[in-house]
Amino acid sequence: MCFNNILVLCSTCWHIFTKLAIKKQPIAMDIKGTAVKTTPDYIKEKYPGRYIEWLQSMPESSRKIFEQPIYATSWYNLIDSVIIPTQKVGDLFFNGNHIEAAIALGRYSAEIALKGIYKIFVRVSSPHFVLSRASSIFSAYYKPSSIRVLESKNKRCVLELSQFDYSEKLIMHRIAGWVEQTLEITLKRPLSVDVQNEASDNALKTLITIEWD
Repeated sequence: MCFNNILVLCSTCWHIFTKLAIKKQPIAMDIKGTAVKTTPDYIKEKYPGRYIEWLQSMPESSRKIFEQPIYATSWYNLIDSVIIPTQKVGDLFFNGNHIEAAIALGRYSAEIALKGIYKIFVRVSSPHFVLSRASSIFSAYYKPSSIRVLESKNKRCVLELSQFDYSEKLIMHRIAGWVEQTLEITLKRPLSVDVQNEASDNALKTLITIEWD
């Protein structure tokens, strides 16, 4: 094989390799500051004497976010601002159960968001309408993301969430907790909220299935 052919072959292989590497590189998910504030507010209300302990339990990348003012309209890295803080809440207050912590934080977020006139509005709305609005709200809180109502009929609704990384899967349980608490306000009846995660090359697609009586 002549020298020129070797150069061409090497150039082609390098081009293919770089394309694959770029393709597999995850895109960092960001979240609005309004949602970031939920975790410190929850701890200050539920475990006021242990806020500093929670703060100091986190790595610097997370801790420095909460040592400064959190702005509602600013964007923050999802892992540093929500995933790691939620895990630490689980470690400290839920016997290491991160999913229970995520659900509790999601429910708390709904309680705070749906006060006054908003709570009245939710109570008089149908579950299907509330969930369709919720999908739009979630889309505005996460970027880049795709959140849509996949199915809505009878007493069942399915939300599909994609463009998240597998390392961010805990956020799905926070969203499920928010949905659960919100629908309890509308229904006042037992309901089930099931989270199913599917991963492919670290790309996460989640189905949240909500059913009610």
